[in-house]
Amino acid sequence: MCRRYFLVLLALPSFLVPCTPPVAAADVKANELDIKTERVIVFKDGYCLFIKKATATTDKNGEAFTDDVPDSAVLGSFWAVPEEGRLVSMQAGWKTTEETKDKETICKETIEILLANKGKQAKVELHDKTIFSGTIREVLVEKTPTPLAEPQLEALDVAAFSPSSAMAVPRGVRRRPVRPDATVIHTLTTITGANFVLRTDDGDVFLNAGNIRSVSIKDMKTTLSKSMKTTRRAKRLIFKFPEGEKKQTVSLMYFRPGIRWIPTYRIDLRQKDGKNLAQVSLQAEILNEAEDLHDVPVDIVVGVPNFRFKGTPSPLILEAALRNALAESDPVIMGQAMANNSFSNAMYSQRSGEFRRTAAQANAATEGGIVNLPGELTATGAQDLFVYKLPKLNLDKGDRSAVSIFTTDAPYKDIYTWDVHVARNDVEAAPSGAGISSPLTLSKNEVWHQVVITNNTNLPWTTGAAMITEGQQPLAQELLTYTPPKDECRVPVTVSIDTRGSFNEKEIDRELRALEWSGHNYARIEKEAIVHLCNNKKVDIEAEITLRVGGKVTKAESEGAIVLAAFRAEDWQNYQGHPAVNNSSVVTWKVKLKPGENFEPKVTYHFFTRH
Repeated sequence: MCRRYFLVLLALPSFLVPCTPPVAAADVKANELDIKTERVIVFKDGYCLFIKKATATTDKNGEAFTDDVPDSAVLGSFWAVPEEGRLVSMQAGWKTTEETKDKETICKETIEILLANKGKQAKVELHDKTIFSGTIREVLVEKTPTPLAEPQLEALDVAAFSPSSAMAVPRGVRRRPVRPDATVIHTLTTITGANFVLRTDDGDVFLNAGNIRSVSIKDMKTTLSKSMKTTRRAKRLIFKFPEGEKKQTVSLMYFRPGIRWIPTYRIDLRQKDGKNLAQVSLQAEILNEAEDLHDVPVDIVVGVPNFRFKGTPSPLILEAALRNALAESDPVIMGQAMANNSFSNAMYSQRSGEFRRTAAQANAATEGGIVNLPGELTATGAQDLFVYKLPKLNLDKGDRSAVSIFTTDAPYKDIYTWDVHVARNDVEAAPSGAGISSPLTLSKNEVWHQVVITNNTNLPWTTGAAMITEGQQPLAQELLTYTPPKDECRVPVTVSIDTRGSFNEKEIDRELRALEWSGHNYARIEKEAIVHLCNNKKVDIEAEITLRVGGKVTKAESEGAIVLAAFRAEDWQNYQGHPAVNNSSVVTWKVKLKPGENFEPKVTYHFFTRH
């Protein structure tokens, strides 16, 4: 008995889509460059230098090409250097390619079932229960190419942008990936029609597929081969060499935004053998928004190179503007949120320590510090930049990573600092009949506990965020500033509640019309101030007091160091006079105080105010 398959064409569910292998990108041609990233050098400002090696055998015209064109490169930094011989030229442009393949798709309409089984015997039952048996002779359809949307591409197992990403490529066979900046259009043949011809024993019958109630066909085929055309417009770099059909190796390099490293420190304060030691650990937090890195050596650099045209794109990347995906994805980290963001590159790279002794002043006992550097990690100096060489990394675009750089035990000491800044209101400082002394606006009356850490290694400490702990107890988070080897940095910890200061002053002399300048009379007002600091702690402390006033300090007790500078606007409010008539003075005291001991030096100074 003849076996038949009976199909009622009502609605075919979507899960009947056949499983087809993913569509691969076009096979690599003989003269297409095989490019491998050999090294990436990362700077703290979000820019990096890519170094790649490319090999190919040129065609008969001496040309090799690549579609792997960077989406960002700085003007003047894109270079190709042949391993031997010379490179005639490097040409960038857009290349349009077309590829047509047959794609097996599920039959969703009756007319498609008839077309897929053309030439086979069929039994057709119409809605009026008329039955015809015969061979499907002709199916009258039109074939129209139709663009495919992304959901349709997914149903067909075709990736919209990178068809080769999910495909297992046979060993030894290279595939050309479709880059995100390429324009890719997929079209698939659409079948439209309603009529077909069935050859029966009584002759050919012209029928309408819409009138079919059911159709039965032996070994019915339910898929139909359709033509899928892929049009791809992508960037292309063509390298021209003097000789054809010769293997060439080229080193490629370009400077671009997209990868940044951020230094972060952990400072653990401890005592060992009666000495204060700070365990300083540095790690690099790396942000990648540039290109995938697969088993690539990475160098991170202390310092920032001078690239004058870092905001101007190279014409070879065929982009009107320089893409900075990292600035778009992390604007706060990249310093875009505020012009004075303390985490911007200028602050990170260039800011020196608030307090720093010279190498000659460093304590000789601190020399010979040992840094626990991972075995696969080395550090070298390069001109004014310092380079840490990291092990090979796997870091895809969009990924983040933290890599340990070093750990070292460094000596430190505690110091308590008090900065007093007197800001005077010039309007109220003018002479009056009542002779009232001028009011003052003082900076916060806070004494800060800081630690002075000596860099006893041969490695510079770059500026970075520092978490300060004492064992498992967190103390503070602050900024560790750039510190060369054998030098010192000062890191604030917290406000000292047991060490308080006060400032008082009184007028001791006033001379009207003491100075005439630029047609105005100025009075000379002389002040005596007392700076008072008391140590309420149970241990001896080392303190540093800094007093800044608008005017000229003439005397400072207790060996206060006086430094005179030119007029500073921040010393005054509503200043009425000429800047040339007043100095700015800074007095510094360094003192050791026992528990309960007071320090009360007097300061004499004068300033001029217009009247």
